[in-house]
Amino acid sequence: MGWVMHCSELTWTTPSTAPHGGAFAIAIQATSTVFPLCPSEDPEGGWTPSPRFYQPLPGVNAGDVVRFKFMARLEVGTPLPSGAVVLPYAVTIDGDGNMHFPETNISLGGGNPIASWEQFPGSVTVPTLPAGHVFALGFGAHTFGGGNGVVHFDNMSIVVEGSGARLNAQAWLDGAYVPAANLMRDDLRMAGVIPAAQPMSPAAAATMPVGGETIGAGVLNVTGNNAIVDWITIELRFGKPDVTTTLGQGFQTYETYAVRNALIQRDGDIVDMDGTSPVLLPLKSGNCWVIVRHWNHLGVMSATPLALSAAPTVFDTRAAGTALYANVGSEVGPARKTVGTTRTLWAGNAWSSGESWRDVQYTGNGNDRDKVLMDIGGTVPTSTVSGYYRSDVNLDGVVKYTGTDNDRDIILQTIGGSVPTAVRYEQVP
Repeated sequence: MGWVMHCSELTWTTPSTAPHGGAFAIAIQATSTVFPLCPSEDPEGGWTPSPRFYQPLPGVNAGDVVRFKFMARLEVGTPLPSGAVVLPYAVTIDGDGNMHFPETNISLGGGNPIASWEQFPGSVTVPTLPAGHVFALGFGAHTFGGGNGVVHFDNMSIVVEGSGARLNAQAWLDGAYVPAANLMRDDLRMAGVIPAAQPMSPAAAATMPVGGETIGAGVLNVTGNNAIVDWITIELRFGKPDVTTTLGQGFQTYETYAVRNALIQRDGDIVDMDGTSPVLLPLKSGNCWVIVRHWNHLGVMSATPLALSAAPTVFDTRAAGTALYANVGSEVGPARKTVGTTRTLWAGNAWSSGESWRDVQYTGNGNDRDKVLMDIGGTVPTSTVSGYYRSDVNLDGVVKYTGTDNDRDIILQTIGGSVPTAVRYEQVP
């Protein structure tokens, strides 16, 4: 339904300077002397709880846990305030559009923004709603020290915990992609080496919540366009996408809300364990950054959070028009490889740990070429090894360092093909 400007006298949109996208922020005129609901409703002023704008959440029910994160900053005013506080509220909206406050969770806490953007998290359990009411999250602000100011809000993320949201994602793995057929090869399936249980994540951080996905009976027997090529991983980030956190056994992630391991078909469709359904996600609804990763290809992330719900959300990374996140600075580069009119994920990420998990290198410390050589024995470059290996970057079931269809050449092509010291970086923060 979108954000509602409840207090239009004190709330408006303004061009955003927030670090993670969005053309506009919501601005609130805040004061340290009065804190009314709205001047038109409470001309006497006072300390009445005061959400200036709110977001209806018509799909939530009593007992649902709603998590939220937002960024805010204080734009100083005159006289200069000594500080400010941002306040999230649990509210309900009746059939006439009037705002009410539940008996519990009247304020959900808050924080003190400064002149630079900061992120503030919170959560609330939805109370029992009066008949005809819709639950909503409201936001307000207040300044201190006798001064007035404007507080900006942006990068709002809301997630309803649970299960039921679906993702309809597509990708091409460049190592297996055949442009003439507009399909990927399924050599790993035909060789019978695809593991029945997910091999993608460390044991201590397989999924959040812990998953243990296994392929459904008969799925690996399917042939044709819907044949399974390999496992693939979907990661959801909630809120600011580049805050570093660390999970068990040294597994590093970034503000991750959930991970689901899934399957990718020859035609690029990413499906659940039954081999046909869109991927079931461990949330009821919400807006999250969506990342698609394969263990020896560089992952990609949506340019903005996607609205996820029971109606499958489309995220087609093959399409040139699909906007993806891009790094800045020394690690800038195209997120995908251009192949004719389509786009593929960069192949060649042969290492499984350390910084090399998010780049492709041909030379230097932790380079991917050495991993291919190591897996074939490390001394005889013409040797090969068959099976399910991360160094098998063309996904044909055989690790090769030299000769036809070798894996080393793909690594060189991914970094550009001419300067062996070049590095291809994953465009995911």
